[in-house]
Amino acid sequence: MAMQIGGGNANRRALRTVVGQAVRPTSGRVRQALFNMLRGLVQDAIFVDLFAGTGSVGLEALSHGARHVYFVEHDRRALITLQDNIRRCEMLEQATVIAASLPQALQHLPASLHADMVFLDPPYASDLAEVTLTALCGRRLLTAQGILIWQHMLRRTTPATALELPLWKSRRYGNTQPSLYTALSTTSSEKLEDATLQQHKDSNRG
Repeated sequence: MAMQIGGGNANRRALRTVVGQAVRPTSGRVRQALFNMLRGLVQDAIFVDLFAGTGSVGLEALSHGARHVYFVEHDRRALITLQDNIRRCEMLEQATVIAASLPQALQHLPASLHADMVFLDPPYASDLAEVTLTALCGRRLLTAQGILIWQHMLRRTTPATALELPLWKSRRYGNTQPSLYTALSTTSSEKLEDATLQQHKDSNRG
């Protein structure tokens, strides 16, 4: 299955995939929708991609201006593909790969790390979401205004809070539902989105 970066400075850069069902890459449609929701907030962000797989989401974050991405993955085939995709996108200096299983892998992240965004996309047919969220509660990985992005299957009940953060946005795309949690003021974030959207329109007119 062909896969590529969907926007930003690495737009249309081809990415490798892993054959089989062990890895479930986030579709281009969902990635595009997710980064539209995050418009203006990704710039210069520290992004943590948990259950990174082939790295498509983290690499999309870098393409949209993230400062650095920590990719966490343990599957051997996925790791080989992830590292190849980082090279393909020429983003080696902006990427750190943690080869370990979650939630134990959280211990391998720098103790001083404070992320602006954490993307959580565990295997749907597992309890790893709950286990990892419990571990994250003790880790305090996010900054005070950070955003947790929890990608889950549609039929899963979306909790009103996660990591003590209120639900900000949740969208449905087929069987996939990214839910975003943050303490960031809804009014402030909407103003930022409106401003960046206007800038995007203005640049297109030029």
